[in-house]
Amino acid sequence: MKPTKDTYAITPFYPESGENEIKSLILELHKVVGGLSGIINHHTASAMAELVVTMNSYYSNLIEGQFTHPLDIEKALKKDYSEDEKKRTLQLETEAHINVNRAMRVKLKTGDTKVCSTDFLCWLHHEFYSHLPISLRKVETNNQSVWTVTPGQLRSGDMDVTVGNHIAPSAEALPAFMEIFEKNYSPENIKDPVKHIVAIAASHHRLAWIHPFLDGNGRVIRLFSEAFFIKEGLDANGLWSISRGLAVFKKQYYAHLNNADHIRTGDYDGRGNLSDRYLGEWCIFFLKTAIDQVKFMNSLFDIEGLMDRIDAFTDLMVTRKELRAESKYLLQEVFLRGEVRRSEVERIINKSEKVARPLMKDLLDKGLLKSEGGHSSTLKINFPVKYAPYLFPKLYPADIEASIVAEG
Repeated sequence: MKPTKDTYAITPFYPESGENEIKSLILELHKVVGGLSGIINHHTASAMAELVVTMNSYYSNLIEGQFTHPLDIEKALKKDYSEDEKKRTLQLETEAHINVNRAMRVKLKTGDTKVCSTDFLCWLHHEFYSHLPISLRKVETNNQSVWTVTPGQLRSGDMDVTVGNHIAPSAEALPAFMEIFEKNYSPENIKDPVKHIVAIAASHHRLAWIHPFLDGNGRVIRLFSEAFFIKEGLDANGLWSISRGLAVFKKQYYAHLNNADHIRTGDYDGRGNLSDRYLGEWCIFFLKTAIDQVKFMNSLFDIEGLMDRIDAFTDLMVTRKELRAESKYLLQEVFLRGEVRRSEVERIINKSEKVARPLMKDLLDKGLLKSEGGHSSTLKINFPVKYAPYLFPKLYPADIEASIVAEG
C-alpha cells in the first residue's frame, strides 16, 4: 500500500464516542490542576519544576527504549559527561531534551506562539536535533538506507515511513496535512473551551499519525503536548509531567495509539476515515493519565507529609554525620517561605553565627539550598536528584530510586 496524499484520511479530528466521559474528565483535570497550582509558594514550585524537567527527560527517553540514569542526567547538566561513549551519548540526548523544554517554556511566555503551527513544531525539532552530534542524527530506514536528520525539517522527497502497521502520509503531502492539523487543533481557531482540552488529547495521536519528521517524532510530540497544556494554563507551573504517566502506562499508551490508527469499523463508528470509537478511547486514556499524574504530584506536596519527610531525611543525615540537627529547621523554613535571608538563619536555628555559617555552607555545598549569584543574601530551596527518593518517593521507579540512594 502506498502512503496516502488525501487529507481526509486523518478524519475525524474530534471523537463523538465517549463525549460525556471526556467532558467529565476535563472538569476533573481543571479541578486537580487548580489544587496543585496553589499548594506551595512560587520559589519552591520553581525548584520542584526543575526536578520535574529532569524527570520528564528520563521518562520521555525511557518511552523511546533509551535508559539514562537520573544521576547521569543531572551530571550532564553540569557538563560532567561519562567517559563511556554510550553513556555520554545518552547524556547528550537527555541534555538536549531538557534544554528544549526550558527554551520552550521561555518561548511560550511571549503569548503569540501558535503551538499547533508547523513553525512551532519544526522549532521544537530543530532545538532538539541541533544540539546533538551527527552520530545521533543518523537513521536507518525500512529498506536499510541511512539518512541524516536535518534539524527542523519535515520529511521530504522519498522519506516515506511505516510505523508498526501504520503507513504515514507521503512526504510530499505533509504540508497539506500540517495545514489541516493546525486549522483543526489550534486554540486560536476554537471557541469552545472544553474543545480546547479535547484538542490536546486528540492532537497528540493525530500528530503521531502524521509522523512529520524522519526521526524524533515521539519526543517532539510529547514536548508539543506539554506546550499545549502550558498554553491552556494546565501545567501547574511545570509541577507535573504527562511523560511520566505515559511511561508508567507505556503498554497502554502504545496500544491506544495503535488502536486509534485503525480505519472506522462500520456505519456506527463515526463519519471520518479513522475509527471514532478508538479516538474516543485514546482521549479518555490520555486525560485519565494526566489526572493521575497531577494527583500523584499533589500527594507529594502534602505539606504535613513533606515536613515529616524533611524531618526524617535530616535525622538520617545527622546519624550519618552528614548534616547538623539544626538543618531541618532551616530546610523546613525555606521550603515553606520560598526564601530566607542569610541574616535570619541564626534566629531560625536558634544558634550563633559560629554554627549558622558552616551549616549554611554545608547545605549549599550539598545542593539542598541555593544562593543565586553565589554570595546573594537570600537562600532558596533546591532539590538535587540524589535526595529525591527521600523527599519525593516514587518520583522514579523503585529500582532506580534504590540505585540513586546507593550511588548518592
